[in-house]
Amino acid sequence: MDNINDMNNKLKQLEELLQSHDWYYAMSDDNSYYTRGRTQFEKIWELMDELKDNGYFTESENLYDKYKK
Repeated sequence: MDNINDMNNKLKQLEELLQSHDWYYAMSDDNSYYTRGRTQFEKIWELMDELKDNGYFTESENLYDKYKK
């Protein structure tokens, strides 16, 4: 039961990260924006990998597809 609650919390965390992510960070001329965006993107992928490894592949992919630009 704890694992299900933990994964649901991670899905919520992923959605929050996806909503607030600067999807255009790679186009920035300002290195600080690029670095911040890249760090955020890496956190998103780490969280998605963890969710996928725990059987939440479809849910994490659906969230990513919902917010990607």
